[in-house]
Amino acid sequence: MNAKQLKKLLSLHRSFGMVLGVLVLLWSLTGVLHPIMSATQPQPVKRMPPSQQLDLTLALAATDVLKQHQIAQFSALQVIELEPQHIAYRILQPNQKIAEYYDSQTGQLLINAEQQDAERLARWYTGLTQQEIVSSQIITAFSDDYPSVNRLLPVWRVDFQNGVRAYVDPSQARLATLSNDQKMWMAKIFRLGHTWTWGDQAWTGQAVLMQIVLIGILCMIFMGIGLFFNIHNRRNHRLGQKPIRFLHRYLGISLSVFIVLWVLSGFYHIWQKKTDIKNTQPVFHSADLTAIAWQHVTQQPIQRLDLVPTTFSNTHTRAAWMIQAVGQKPLQGSMTAASKEHDHHTIKTAAPAIQFVDAGHGEPLDILEQSKQLAASYLALQPEQVQQATWVTSFGGEYGFINKRLPVIKVETRLENQLRLYIEPSSGVIAAQVTQQDALEGFSFAYLHKWTWLPIDKTLRDIILGTIAALVALLAVLGFLVQLRKR
Repeated sequence: MNAKQLKKLLSLHRSFGMVLGVLVLLWSLTGVLHPIMSATQPQPVKRMPPSQQLDLTLALAATDVLKQHQIAQFSALQVIELEPQHIAYRILQPNQKIAEYYDSQTGQLLINAEQQDAERLARWYTGLTQQEIVSSQIITAFSDDYPSVNRLLPVWRVDFQNGVRAYVDPSQARLATLSNDQKMWMAKIFRLGHTWTWGDQAWTGQAVLMQIVLIGILCMIFMGIGLFFNIHNRRNHRLGQKPIRFLHRYLGISLSVFIVLWVLSGFYHIWQKKTDIKNTQPVFHSADLTAIAWQHVTQQPIQRLDLVPTTFSNTHTRAAWMIQAVGQKPLQGSMTAASKEHDHHTIKTAAPAIQFVDAGHGEPLDILEQSKQLAASYLALQPEQVQQATWVTSFGGEYGFINKRLPVIKVETRLENQLRLYIEPSSGVIAAQVTQQDALEGFSFAYLHKWTWLPIDKTLRDIILGTIAALVALLAVLGFLVQLRKR
């Protein structure tokens, strides 16, 4: 490359840098912010839900309570111990957001019971008292304080005097997230600077513009690499007299591999847009529930009892009782429980101690087989197009912490795109649907963008990533200084 070509390449590199350097600075600084945000966010004092002992041998049957209140159709039914020896049936009717609670002994409607239940759960997970609660309200849409990354809706928001806000899901007795003003503003700044979104909504042309910018940054990096290896300083003291240019040049070549990996994985992440999951709210019919099945599932004290779908339908959903014996490990509590383990490592597949019993004839059901039927129903497939089903009880591989729900069942299909569904058996919700291309993108983002391959503690990895991101920000600042001093 002759001197004229080098001069032109240098001019182009500087022009790209003056335009795109601001965005590099923005991305790198918000990259530093992310681990700080994770480390400083409010943490729950308890990770698992409150234990329950449901003795329903002398209680009214849930079927009788449904008849008593003339509820012919409903979308959810759980048995919840509000206080010791005070058990209620939580019933959500179609197209409603707030469930109704009925006393299991009298069948009487409990006023504002879901709000009180949400406050009970918020106190449990935060360790705070009833007197410290300022307000509580149902949340039916995502917001700056509760963005879509949390996945669950509807939830209850419970505000405390110390500024902590707990978002809880009474249907599964779990904590969706904890927030406060600091976390909200840090997350807001991160989304604005790193993903260019505000109000938790993408805007028209966002993905295309980001991809163009990333291509421009990639070109700028390769120009810098080319300049580094083609500009030969016959007298080394020339750079010695220009420390800013020296630092920019050698810091740039040192960080070039990391920047290229971040840019490529970020581009692929934006390019490979995942299909939106459309979950159908089940519609159970009270007439399908029998006294025989109820007697079978309540003949001894249990820890958990939920009605779950075994097919997808928005008009008539087949149902099963999900039961868990006393003394077994609860299914899930805080959605932040895996915050230090949400890596793309080998997932755990040991089956949790739960059982399905058909809500009609009262016979035990194979949960994995029912999940295959559920997947076939959701995708409108023939049974032979569904391959196999396995338990997933930890985050890892293609089912990362971003999906939030555990445990789930992975159902694989024989479709051309190798689609697999991850179904939460306790709710029948599709937690994730992943094709082979989605899986490749997920691994790319995890390994090249987040470095989850490093066999070290997450905190230490965050420190390393944050330090490199800070050095990239310094590189951008040095580039601006070189250009300004030249002028």
